[in-house]
Amino acid sequence: MKRSRISGWPGGVVRAHAPGKLFLTGEWAVLGGAPALVAAVDRRATVEVRSTEGDAIVVESRAEGHAVRLEGAAPMPGGDAGVVLAALRAWRRAPRGLFVTVDARPFVRGSYKLGLGRSAAALVAAVAALAPDATREGVLEAALTANALFQGGRGSGADVGAAVHGGLVEARRRGSTLALVPRQLPPGLHLVAGWTRTSAHTPPLLARFDPASPPPIFAELVDTAERAADAVARQDAGTLLETVERTAGLLERFGTALGLPLVTPELAMLVRAAASVGAAAKPSGAGAGDCGIALCRSAAEASAVHDAWREVGIEPLDLDLAHEGVCVE
Repeated sequence: MKRSRISGWPGGVVRAHAPGKLFLTGEWAVLGGAPALVAAVDRRATVEVRSTEGDAIVVESRAEGHAVRLEGAAPMPGGDAGVVLAALRAWRRAPRGLFVTVDARPFVRGSYKLGLGRSAAALVAAVAALAPDATREGVLEAALTANALFQGGRGSGADVGAAVHGGLVEARRRGSTLALVPRQLPPGLHLVAGWTRTSAHTPPLLARFDPASPPPIFAELVDTAERAADAVARQDAGTLLETVERTAGLLERFGTALGLPLVTPELAMLVRAAASVGAAAKPSGAGAGDCGIALCRSAAEASAVHDAWREVGIEPLDLDLAHEGVCVE
């Protein structure tokens, strides 16, 4: 990664991969200018771009089990084809003769998504694979543009930032840009995640929220996100645990104000089961399904959370922090 703009497809085969994410705090609040704490996790989306003869651009999705031929002026499709088209448009290129393979199978169970940031990871990998000589800053800039195209201008891009940089980041929107600060969990804390076995589609949820006229409860979400980010900056485990617990209840009230079931019965069960063994837990991401996180004070407590989740039908996910962000091979 050297230049911030692509000058031409290099030919041959280029492969890039990028990690998924978990929101520790700040989902929704980040849309109002608050910081989000986002951890990159070691589920990776891989995008391979191969030169072919002819003029066609074909996207093969391993997770979706089909291939799509892209047309230059076509409306933005969903799924992995939309991810690739958004990446191409972000770079303002329309190359010919490409076969693009997107493998996001680590982010799904059959036809269900896990809620680990599949689209953001695939999008970042596509942006990097289409511009293998771009700088990391250039990839972030283009990926944020592509994310806005793909989501119709909605979303914070915090998951995109985690996929580009890896590790734990504090992400804050500043106009059209995303400011990222590397962070670390306070000593002694363990991050675990569980899947509710249900999936949520994020764009329709975002469409119901107007940051310009939020419900009153939104101010409490913003304040709690600020306190959480400050706690991590100061390595204050106690305050971080408190803010995670508080966020779970605030998200439920926020969803009620929007008329959206952000904390589903399954997510509520995930939170209660983790709390029963002493951990702090909350939904991760926009809510209405997918997964949740728990912060634990020891490996033994993390194991107890996994056991408690299994007893109520929540699937613990085998995840670790991904210290490395997007990579090009």
